Amino acid sequence: MHSKIALPCALLALAATGTGCNLIFGIEPGTEGASSASSTTSTGPGDGGSTQTSGGGNGGDGGDGTGGDGTGGDGGDGAGGTPSCPPSNCAVGECPVTQMQGELGSNVKGMAVTRDLVLLANNQAIVAIPKDGGAARTLPGTLGFGDTAWITYAGGQLSWTNWSNGDVLGISIEPPSSSPIQIAQVPPQENGDPAVTAFGRIASFGDSVYWATQTPAAVWRAKADGSQAVAELVASDDHPIGVAVDATHVYWSNYWSRQILRKTRDPLGETAEVFAETNGNPTTLVLANGVVHWVTDTNGAVQSKATSAAPSAPPFTTTVDAQAVAKSLAVDDEFIYWTVYMNSEGKGEVRRAHLGMGDTITLATGQPYFFEIAVDCGSIYWNVNDVEAEEEGVVFQMPKPSN
Repeated sequence: MHSKIALPCALLALAATGTGCNLIFGIEPGTEGASSASSTTSTGPGDGGSTQTSGGGNGGDGGDGTGGDGTGGDGGDGAGGTPSCPPSNCAVGECPVTQMQGELGSNVKGMAVTRDLVLLANNQAIVAIPKDGGAARTLPGTLGFGDTAWITYAGGQLSWTNWSNGDVLGISIEPPSSSPIQIAQVPPQENGDPAVTAFGRIASFGDSVYWATQTPAAVWRAKADGSQAVAELVASDDHPIGVAVDATHVYWSNYWSRQILRKTRDPLGETAEVFAETNGNPTTLVLANGVVHWVTDTNGAVQSKATSAAPSAPPFTTTVDAQAVAKSLAVDDEFIYWTVYMNSEGKGEVRRAHLGMGDTITLATGQPYFFEIAVDCGSIYWNVNDVEAEEEGVVFQMPKPSN
């Protein structure tokens, strides 16, 4: 089913710029060493760890990307090829934090990066923020289709879910288009009620997208080109949130059971397998270079496990911090990055550790509610969202430290 509608571009007003915005918003560079209230636990990678793995940036062409999961800012370094990033000239604790300018809407959630843009779901549409400091704008073709929530970017296409229904839509970013397509719909429930995606994330792999819905509690998939009118059921579960996909399996997080589960992808497996037991309630998943990474928002855990590891093998635990709600994560070739929604002092944080190590440090600290995070070859991006309020969206950018 294809639903193509051309919409005009709505340019948003550009706010005043300034190098002092990190001070205006109370953002401070982080410091070397463990974060406050953080206890780092190295369980040892064993067969399930990630010592020998490296992140895939934001998922390359979507092969390992997990979508704005969120995802967290996953799904590729962008349209038109890999960007050329100058080397960083700042060290940990010295890198400036800059607010990206423009009116971004409210209740911002999913975020992804392309070569030239930061793409952000703001509950009404997708906002495109130029990395070069140009005017933020509503992405043509994304307004008026629901309350946009989570996004994934791969192969030049942006795909997204809406918070209060099961519809999945997409639009071409490279080449640019103003005509969206309806990728698929989740069939109505037996009682006739529509599906609700809510916190269920979306991921891309190959020619398909995969996503989770909260009502019904399930994982779905469909062809990304819109040729499949009704979504295919991948698995029913009691509370799936994060989704990740590789050539052999579909992975998802079960919030209540504290597990990462998986099914074979092609052909689709009949039963789910418990891939990992988690320390806390897992949310966002990122799959890069043969390793699944996740965070938990109760124990503040950051964990990972190689996809080739035995299901019985324990995951590697980068950190556990019950006083810091871990919200979202991203990886590159060397590090894992994650946001802390609120620490023991009531502040948000961006933290980092080497892949497969427990050397957690804080890169930035500021106002509470650090939410989604994304990275490209030179920078770290994160947004701020108090999910209990309708506050204006804010996105920050910081160069990756040189050390």
